[in-house]
Amino acid sequence: MQRRVGMRVAAMSIAAGTALGGALVVASPAAAAPGDAAAVGISADVAVPTLAGVAAVTADVSAGAVSVAGSGTDEFDGAASALVQAAAADIGADVVTTSASSDAARSTASAEIAGASVELFGLDVLTADAATATAVCPVGGTPTSDALLTGLTVLGQGVTLDADTPTFSTSAALTGALANVTLTVDLARTTTTTGTTATATAVVATVTLDGDAAGVPLTDDTVATVVLAQANCETPTAAAAPVTVTDLTPGTGPTTGGQTVTITGTGFGTDTTVTFGGVPATDVTVAADGTSLTAVTPAGTAGTTTAVVSSGGTVVGLPYVYVAPTVTALSPAEGPTTGGTPVTITGTGLQAADEVRFGDTLAEVQSVSDDGTTIVVTAPAGTGLVDVTVGFPGDTALTAPTQFRYVAPAAATTVTGVSPASGPTAGGQTVVVSGTGLAGTTEVTFDGVPATIVGTPTDTSVTVTTPAGTTGTADVAVTGPDGTTVAEDAYAYLPVPAITGTTPGTGPTTGGTTVTVAGDGFVPGATTVTICGITIEAADVTVSEDGTVLTFVTPACEEGDAAVTVGTAGGTSGEAAFGYREVGDVTDGGTGGTGTVGNGTGSTGSLAFTGSDPRPGIVAAIALLLLGAATAVFGSRRRRSV
Repeated sequence: MQRRVGMRVAAMSIAAGTALGGALVVASPAAAAPGDAAAVGISADVAVPTLAGVAAVTADVSAGAVSVAGSGTDEFDGAASALVQAAAADIGADVVTTSASSDAARSTASAEIAGASVELFGLDVLTADAATATAVCPVGGTPTSDALLTGLTVLGQGVTLDADTPTFSTSAALTGALANVTLTVDLARTTTTTGTTATATAVVATVTLDGDAAGVPLTDDTVATVVLAQANCETPTAAAAPVTVTDLTPGTGPTTGGQTVTITGTGFGTDTTVTFGGVPATDVTVAADGTSLTAVTPAGTAGTTTAVVSSGGTVVGLPYVYVAPTVTALSPAEGPTTGGTPVTITGTGLQAADEVRFGDTLAEVQSVSDDGTTIVVTAPAGTGLVDVTVGFPGDTALTAPTQFRYVAPAAATTVTGVSPASGPTAGGQTVVVSGTGLAGTTEVTFDGVPATIVGTPTDTSVTVTTPAGTTGTADVAVTGPDGTTVAEDAYAYLPVPAITGTTPGTGPTTGGTTVTVAGDGFVPGATTVTICGITIEAADVTVSEDGTVLTFVTPACEEGDAAVTVGTAGGTSGEAAFGYREVGDVTDGGTGGTGTVGNGTGSTGSLAFTGSDPRPGIVAAIALLLLGAATAVFGSRRRRSV
């Protein structure tokens, strides 16, 4: 390393601003405001007291100090020569290069020195081949800092300072008149950043003395502080974005004012103001990103005006329409005295409405449309006919053209009957559900399956067409404004009846024959029989409890085979045959007479009787046939509940 040449003096005091060996010497600057940047190549603060055989030395100097405040550039590049040169201290560097700059995008600082050395009391306290420091503070980015030191020796010992080992300390004993004094060197490398600042220092060397110098006690007395390569910066303030406005929502409002509007755009700041027709808005609140704001409109005159946004000296505007408030209708215009009816009030300029009253009672406001054309409220409890008024700021109120009528609450929903109460599993049957409070019915279900509502429900009945279902009973549920009412097992789905046999299978054309029909799906008290086109009503048909056997008496009919069918609410059975015979075909006396009886399947057969009086034989034969048929039928049928 090239050694500096300079004059050694016994005592030396050097002030800031002095030129030494061609190097500019100024006080170290510090970044203090946004956009500032500063750098120092080498600085020294020396305060050696008068000791035995050593003259006092004081100095506070630096070389290569540059700085920028706000914006611009500053540079230094040249030989630094000696900062301090005296018998007790020799401090300097060979070359110093520093720069600082700041613009709208960033501020930066850098310092670089070569050939630095610190000599105190005849000891080579510190030497360094090179030291650099950089600091960068970008707008919209994260500040960074870095420091590098190469070829560093301390009291003859090689030392490395980096991010992992940023500090070092060592000591050495002085000689001669200072033989009882120890010199200690503490080194520190620093790099720090915040959200807006960055600082880097390649090394700060602090030299202290400890001991007794010919009767002068020394206790960690600092005699020199030397900084090699230091840089710092602060992020410039971002340039204000241009102010623009793109939208104002809602674009209409009442002449009474009091409406909160949202204005979107760019460049809104804390100094932003808003006026409507020259009158200031209140409660102006700007979003953190400066792209929107809210404001409350002042009162104005009906018609179009301009909403003006002023920010950073820029003035921009958008049209805004003041509308005179009106109330034109309310719907519905009646409700129960218990209250709770949702009521829609229609008009214009209703955005700023602050209350709605039914008579003297406040209503609960549910919503107000952005365009100010509707208000939805919940009617409070009341009686009779009452005015509905809409209030606005400034004690302004408008009355709806229609009064609201309070009516007695609708009767509680009940289901008292279903008629008919049974029908086919295929559905499609017209059924009338009776009860109270049914006028508002919106749905009727059978075991959860919706029926089709026919016509308009009344307070006491609702007519429906049944859906398809499964055999058995079904719950009937009616849903209206007050909820759902369920009538359990109120309707029965019936199977289609079936015929398996008739006994007897024939009878006289004059009628009067009691016929037993076996089968399934017969309903006690609700089963008809049709024979020869004539319907035997349910009152004249006897049905067993389990619905498997019925009896009826045949009507008169022409000779021949007649179809027999059984009908219930579940449908109509298939056909069975019954034979009508002329009275003369059945022998009731004499020998060799022949009688005709049914065989239980709808067909006919003949039995021959002999003897002077065949009637006892005929009666016995018929009894046996009936007994056999009944045993076959009743023994094979299971009880069925509907």
